[in-house]
Amino acid sequence: MIENTGLPQLLRCFLLPESQIGSRKWWKDIRSIGAPFIKVQNAQTSVVLFIWQDPQGTEDKSSTASVLLDVNSITDHHSWTPASMHRVKGTDVWYGQLEIGVEWRGSYSFIPIEKNQLPEVVRLLSDNSRMAQRNWWMGVAKNQTFDPLNKRPAVSSGWGVSSVLHLPHAPLELGWDEWEKGLLNDVSEARIQTLMWQSYVLDNQRDCWLFSTTMDDAPLVILLDGQKWNAASGTLSVLQYLTDTGKIAPAHYLLIPSIDSKTRWHELGCYRPFWESLIDGLLPIVESKLAASNRSVSEYLVAGQSLGGLSSLYAGVTFPDVFSKVISLSGSFWWPDKDRMIDSDKVIASKPIPANSLAEQILNDRVSVSHLKVYQSVGTGEGDMCVYNEQTCQAIRGKGGRVQYEVFCGGHDWLSWRSGLIKGLSFLIPADMAG
Repeated sequence: MIENTGLPQLLRCFLLPESQIGSRKWWKDIRSIGAPFIKVQNAQTSVVLFIWQDPQGTEDKSSTASVLLDVNSITDHHSWTPASMHRVKGTDVWYGQLEIGVEWRGSYSFIPIEKNQLPEVVRLLSDNSRMAQRNWWMGVAKNQTFDPLNKRPAVSSGWGVSSVLHLPHAPLELGWDEWEKGLLNDVSEARIQTLMWQSYVLDNQRDCWLFSTTMDDAPLVILLDGQKWNAASGTLSVLQYLTDTGKIAPAHYLLIPSIDSKTRWHELGCYRPFWESLIDGLLPIVESKLAASNRSVSEYLVAGQSLGGLSSLYAGVTFPDVFSKVISLSGSFWWPDKDRMIDSDKVIASKPIPANSLAEQILNDRVSVSHLKVYQSVGTGEGDMCVYNEQTCQAIRGKGGRVQYEVFCGGHDWLSWRSGLIKGLSFLIPADMAG
């Protein structure tokens, strides 16, 4: 993965300043160029150079003993020997390089750790189990930091805030390039309505958000994990821009947040009461809000990623009278067999399709999919998730549902899902449907 090639040689290779490494002038020059630093190696591969400045200074002043490099779905965080960067002795400079496919798009971050957090130290004090390694990783992941040399806006990831990495041949992202360049207007808070959803069935309450790109009747798009798609993420600005430029149809967007990890796992794991409560309790509130300004919902579309991608399809097959259009991004279609998350290869070999999964239910005609129109995607870096998504896609198609299925060059990553959301909307509510 990361080669310990001397930094001066790397800088020369990348045509970067190589004199007085770590000096104030050197950092100024590096900062003005902007990271990450990419050099195309051949038609398939690029070399990416990552550089991080230790805010505490040189090794004799800093408590940082190592810096883990986490590139989503490229580096392995399931190992006691994760990808680590190298310090240039006598400086505040850490660096590392990776070979990555030229079509890749993903997020990355740096994780500085202290001596007592080093994996070799923690491993000796543990039972060396998979759970011990996971607990170690979850602990150090809290140290995650974005790349301050990266001039593009940071993004929220599964662990915290990350930076974006676009390889040279990564597909064009509709709207997101304009957002990263600062060309789009922020959406004002006045345009976002807050709706309080209290569910006695679920025994909880939460604030949801309603945003419209039109003052007319239009589809209502339900976005699960709604806190990830808020105004600060750029999503609403991109949606408005793509509507104004005729890339997607005008719509109303309902952002439903997940309360916490435990609640999310419960509600989005094919849990019928969640959707019954949403349909009976929340949607009437939304319709009332829209009616107050002489608007209404023409149809419903539900979108989600990971567990949300599973739950979106579940809603479509369980409540066909309400949902016929679904966006499923990196859906967790291994559900409900949690063992597949522990030893996926072994389980797949012995029993390819998870028992009682949506794919099995579809194939056994326990649910109908002939009414469905689905956009489904999964990343090349997602391992066995590709197997389960392919199974589910083929099951839907085999039983008369319509699916646009895409495998993108990326991982289980918000940076990939933001592109997938736009592609799904372009497929399910194209601009010409508004005419």
